[in-house]
Amino acid sequence: MPDGGKKTTDAGLPISKESRVVLGLEPSGAVRTVAQTGRMTLLETGDSRQVPLPSDRDLVLSSDVRSFALGDLLSLVHDSGKSGLLLFEFQHDEKAVYLSRGEVVFAASNLPADRLAVCLLRSGLIDVEQLAIAEDRYHPGTRFGKVVVEQGFLTPRDLWNGVKTQVEEIVRSLFSYSAGWIHFWEGEIEPDNVVRLSLPTKRLIGEGLARRDELMQFMAMIEDARTRIRPVSQQRPVISESERAVIDALAEIGERRGVQEEPGLGDFQKLCHRSGLDPRSTARTLQFMWNADRVEIEQGELGAGGDYTAADDDVIREAVALHGKLIVELTAPLVALDGVSAVSARLNRIREESAAGGRRLLDSLEFNSAAALDPTELEYRALRLPGDRLRELDEALGEIVAYLEFELKNHPQIEDSGPFLEAVDPLRAMLIR
Repeated sequence: MPDGGKKTTDAGLPISKESRVVLGLEPSGAVRTVAQTGRMTLLETGDSRQVPLPSDRDLVLSSDVRSFALGDLLSLVHDSGKSGLLLFEFQHDEKAVYLSRGEVVFAASNLPADRLAVCLLRSGLIDVEQLAIAEDRYHPGTRFGKVVVEQGFLTPRDLWNGVKTQVEEIVRSLFSYSAGWIHFWEGEIEPDNVVRLSLPTKRLIGEGLARRDELMQFMAMIEDARTRIRPVSQQRPVISESERAVIDALAEIGERRGVQEEPGLGDFQKLCHRSGLDPRSTARTLQFMWNADRVEIEQGELGAGGDYTAADDDVIREAVALHGKLIVELTAPLVALDGVSAVSARLNRIREESAAGGRRLLDSLEFNSAAALDPTELEYRALRLPGDRLRELDEALGEIVAYLEFELKNHPQIEDSGPFLEAVDPLRAMLIR
C-alpha cells in the first residue's frame, strides 16, 4: 500500500490516507487491530456505534451468515456453554447479544425501532404522553428506564419486564436477516447496563426462526402488485420514526392512487421507495402496524387462491442450495472451455427467455461475472413466491439445468459428457422428491 501521508490514529495504528481509501475506511478516526493470524487481519474502525467492543477478550469466531446460519452459530455457542459477546452487523445495522454460559443475559441494538422507549410504548407499558414527559426529563448520562420509574410511570418490576421484552425482541429480530456477519468474543463480559437477565437461548432461537418465517410469508403477501395497503382512519399515536415514515408514505400513495401510477409497482414497492426504508425494515414495521390494527391490507385475488405455505421454508432453502450447486457443477466444464463471459452471456439469454415465458423467479435475476446466480437473492425471491413455491423453483431452475446438460452433450469440444453428468447424479437424486 502507498506510504505517503501516514496518520497515527487514537488507537496508535498508522493508516495512510491512500490505504484508508483502499480499505474503505473513513478519512479519519481510530482504527485498531482486533485479530491477526497468517495473512488475515481484522480491523475495528473507531466510528461511534451502540456497542463497545471488548479490547481485553479474544475474537474467536467470525462468519458470514449466508454460509453458516445464525441459528446454528447461536446454538453452537449455547450448546458449548460459552460466555461472551456476539455481534451481528449488516450494512448500518448493528446488534449485540451478551451470553453467560450459553444463556442470553442482555442485548443491544443501534436501530431506533429497538430502543427501550419504543418497546415500552409498543407493549403498552407507557403511553405517548408519558413517553413525551420521560424524553423531556431524559438527558445523556441518565438511563431512560430510571427516568420512567422516577416519574412514577412504571414500577421497577414493570421496567424489568419491559427490558426483558426489549432484549427478547432484539434477539428474535436477528433471524429476519438473510445476510450479514457474526463476530464472537469469548469471556465473561458485563453489558454496559445494570440489567442482567437470564433468558433461555434455545427458546429464543425457536421463536426467532418462527418469527422469520412469519415475516417471509407476510412479505410474500404484501410484495404482490395486487395487494393494497391503507392506513386505518382512526387517529393513533406514532410509536417510532419508521412508523412515521410508513404513515407519511401511505398518505402520499393514497393521494396519488390512480394518478400517474408507476407501471408494475405495487403498494409495497412504492412504500419502500417513498419511505426511504429498506424492504425488510418496511415489512417489519408494517407487520407491527398490521398486528396492532393500524393498517389495512387488501390481498385482492390472492385471498381466495394464494397459498404461501405450500412448502416449508427450510425445504425451499435446501432446494435453492441444491439447485445452485448443481448449476455450478454443470457450468464448470463449459467455463473451462469457453470462458466465463461467454457462458454467462448464454445463460443470461436463456434466463431472459424463461422469465419472458412466465418464470417470475428469474425476472431480472442476472448470472454474475462468475457465471453463477447470487444464492442470497435467489433464496430471498424463492421464499416470497406466491402459490406453490417449490414447484415454481424446480421448474425455473430446472430449465437452466436442462439447458446446461444439453450444452454438455452437444459441445463440439466435449467428446463424452457422461463423466460430467454422472458426477452430479448425487445432487440430482437429492432433488427428486
